[in-house]
Amino acid sequence: MSYASCWLLTGAWHARYRAPGENLPSDTMFHVQPMTTRPGYATAMVDWAERTGPSSSYRHNGSQLLKRSDTTGVEGVARRESMPLVVLAADFRQRCWVVYVPSRLNEEAGLFHRVAEIAHAFSFAENSRATTTEPSAGVLAEVVDRLPEFSATVGSHECWYFTIDAGVEYEHKFTLDPETDIYALTRDIAAEIARGEPDYLRLEFANAFEMWQFHNYMFEVTGPTSADCGYASFIPRRAGGHVIKRKRFTQDGFARYETKTPVPEGLTDIAQMQSYLHDRLGLEVSYLGDFTRTRFDSNVESVHTGHIYSIMADRCVFAKYPDTALQQLEIEYLRSRGTERECRSEMIDELNSLRGWTTQRLADQAVPAKMSYLSKYTFLRRLAQQRTVG
Repeated sequence: MSYASCWLLTGAWHARYRAPGENLPSDTMFHVQPMTTRPGYATAMVDWAERTGPSSSYRHNGSQLLKRSDTTGVEGVARRESMPLVVLAADFRQRCWVVYVPSRLNEEAGLFHRVAEIAHAFSFAENSRATTTEPSAGVLAEVVDRLPEFSATVGSHECWYFTIDAGVEYEHKFTLDPETDIYALTRDIAAEIARGEPDYLRLEFANAFEMWQFHNYMFEVTGPTSADCGYASFIPRRAGGHVIKRKRFTQDGFARYETKTPVPEGLTDIAQMQSYLHDRLGLEVSYLGDFTRTRFDSNVESVHTGHIYSIMADRCVFAKYPDTALQQLEIEYLRSRGTERECRSEMIDELNSLRGWTTQRLADQAVPAKMSYLSKYTFLRRLAQQRTVG
């Protein structure tokens, strides 16, 4: 999405976090500065180094008016104490200013969320150029007045996250050659997304790349009902105990039920784990085997919808089968930013689009890959069956 221009409004932190309707001191200062940022519909990433011109300063009169102020020679302390408050983007087609409010900040950049549109009658001269003058004092005053409202929208204890169909895992998978360099693959994917390809994605703010390694003790679950079928995997925790990851499904596929439950008890061997599943959870189980999973995640977010996905490559090595390894590339929905809403089909469409982009990228790079929903559970069962037959 491209806007005619974008402007960063900064000011005292208490301007955002005051009570609705509470007046500001009459000497409260604000500053507005042009940026080169081009936000998406849902979110905007602002690089502080992309400020493109001098700032203007405004003084609040203590009610609901802002007056342009000359602060020549007195920038120092006031500017150092300012925080980013909003980004304003000029949308000529909709004839409005689009307001984005920050929820994540670091030394280099900030992540802003779309919260409102403020109607504005842009002049013909502004529309005829590829830019616009800065927001008027009236627009800025409305933004300042509504800051508590905007802050309440993005500042909840849930950090403005929600999960579509909590307890359901949505993911596409590719099975890779066991010799594929999965670290290089995921780093290259992250670098390409950072360069703006595909253009509807960016790396997740402050959480772009993760590295994991953990052990699994996997049990096949066959009852007591068909709704219980799937697997239960014990994953050791650093602080002691385990997490039981359960996936319930009757065949490998795009969507599966998933739960993760902490187990503080010190289960020290396979027999105790099996007893826990049978006696405490009432499940009919049999032990399949254990494996170590090494995983590299490139986390990405849609600038248009706020949905967050992971493109992860992993390698599983199996204790009973030391000459066998399973490597896969998975594209998984993680969570969403924004106001909770019905958007499952939107998310699935984006996952499909991301699968298409990944398929083409793997082909262009001549990376051997097969689109498949093969699960670790199915792979381990096949290994066990092969050993039995052999």
